[in-house]
Amino acid sequence: MTVELRVVAVEVVRPLRHAVLRPGMALAESVYPADELDGTLHVAVCEGDAVIGTATVFPEPYDLRPAWRLRGMAVAEGRRGEGIGSRLLAEVLEQVRLRGADLLWCNARTEALAFYTRHGFTVVGEEFLAAHGVPHYLAVRPLT
Repeated sequence: MTVELRVVAVEVVRPLRHAVLRPGMALAESVYPADELDGTLHVAVCEGDAVIGTATVFPEPYDLRPAWRLRGMAVAEGRRGEGIGSRLLAEVLEQVRLRGADLLWCNARTEALAFYTRHGFTVVGEEFLAAHGVPHYLAVRPLT
């Protein structure tokens, strides 16, 4: 089956985002404040009707600089290691470059930090616990 990358509505990405990033929590925990804002992009990797990867990006300054923020990046259980995350991130980077961004940042889960550093992100600061108690690092990636 063919794998496609698409910019989609938020309703398309929330189920996978929830299953991977907020399992066992209320679905409302998978709703981000920027989900419905103008300019927010939801990118999905689809295989037929199945969403197997997702990421959300939106304009949000970093350290007083114009930037875009990456949130909710997830690849379906059992599909990791197939290059889906790399393809998804490449599409996100292209989408934000097309919109004039020169910096992307995220709160990267500690368990996924090697993925982000492999793709050009630099870790900033110390590990911290996000609101849901999951360890993260701040990571930034210049786009120029």
